[in-house]
This record gives sequence, structure tokens and C-alpha cells, in this order.
Amino acid sequence: MADKYIDRIYSTSGTDEIRAVYDDWADEYDDDLRSRNYLTPQRVAQALKQFCTNSASRILDFGCGSGLSGIALQAAGFSEIHGADISEAMLAIARRKGLYNHLWLLQADQPLPFNRGDYQIVTAAGAISNGAAPGALYDQVLEILVPGALFVFSFNDESLNMDEYAGRLHASLEANKARVLFKEHGPHFDHAGDTIGSTVFVVEKLT
Repeated sequence: MADKYIDRIYSTSGTDEIRAVYDDWADEYDDDLRSRNYLTPQRVAQALKQFCTNSASRILDFGCGSGLSGIALQAAGFSEIHGADISEAMLAIARRKGLYNHLWLLQADQPLPFNRGDYQIVTAAGAISNGAAPGALYDQVLEILVPGALFVFSFNDESLNMDEYAGRLHASLEANKARVLFKEHGPHFDHAGDTIGSTVFVVEKLT
């Protein structure tokens, strides 16, 4: 069933259309991704753990979806996890898991509802990539972070070749707004026939 929704995601454009796909997918999402052994959330959580030893740090799980990334963060030892997503249906499932301290419903084409400094850590496992959130959200997340804060995220292989995504990362580095502390390429899924990979980054906000 996952192929049906993945095909829809890559053939849609615009936040409203993408949100509609995730709303439709919500009830089957966990089973579909677990059947493919979705690895990126665990890889993001483990990368964060290398650079944050305070298990009580408040984390914004950006694009949290149904909560698979929150489960990975909790398994890595973190306890103060907030989630944000554009799909109300996905958030309803995440809420039932009981692992988030707060959940935010994001509105399409509106500024993020966070003040600068609200979070010292933001994670985005598979959330800001082609087929998910637009690349402009990379810049918006950086804007809510203060110097020293961490942004831990992944780009899928396709996004790494797109200015919409990798180009924004490179621009922030060249402008000395951020620096990369960690970069690791690996599998997105561990499943026969799934060849797509993803690169996990730990970025520190500088200015």
C-alpha cells in the first residue's frame, strides 16, 4: 500500500495537496513504514544523542507525522519531546501514542508558530525533503534557533541534488549562519527493493 501513497506524494505539488495525501495515509502509515524497516528516525535520534547528553532537553520533532520519529527519540533516552506537523490525521495518531508533551498543528503558507529560542533542539527525520516539506522550511527552522542550538535532520538522496534543499543548507554554511557537526549517509529503509538512501546532518546554529 505504501507505493500508492508514495507515488501520490511525488506527483503532487503544494502544501495543501501533500497534507491531503498524509491525511489519507495516516491509518496505514505506521504499518507501511515498519514493513519496510524505516531507519531514518533512529539514525536521526542516534546522531542527536552524540551531541546532546541532557536527556531532559526540550526537542521539537518537526514534521513528526504519526510519531515514529518521537518513538525513536524516546528510545534514545529523550523525554521532553514536542511534535509539529501539517496533517491533523497524523497528529491524532501521534497523540494516541502518548509520547509527546505538546503537539502543534502547522498551517500551510503561514509562519511557524514558534518564537526564537523556544527550542534548543529541532529534529526533522525525513520531513524536509522532496516528497515532504518544502526546502524553505529549512531556513524558517534556522530562524527560530539561537546560536548554539542544534538542528538534526535528513535529506533523501534526491533532495541532496536539488537547490531547493541542499542549496539552502550550503547557503547557510557559506553565510556562516550554521556549521555542520556531523554528516552520515546511510539507508532510508532496510527492505529489499528500496535503494533510496538519506544523509543525516547535525547542524549548529551560529548567528
